[in-house]
Amino acid sequence: MDNPAKTALLIMLLLFIILAFFAITGIDVRRPEQAAYKLADKVVQLNRAINQMMRNVIFSIRMWFQDTFTN
Repeated sequence: MDNPAKTALLIMLLLFIILAFFAITGIDVRRPEQAAYKLADKVVQLNRAINQMMRNVIFSIRMWFQDTFTN
């Protein structure tokens, strides 16, 4: 990048995002093995939540079709 101020701002923003991530998730970076297990657990929880949401959306669309076209 040609503009050093823009580069510094982007680096500060990236550091803030990383710090916010660790603050929100509660991951301790001093214990990387425990942090990896915790992060994997959070990814699994997110995956389950997304799968449940998609099932609910598909089920609601299916029920809407059945209610609309069976009458």
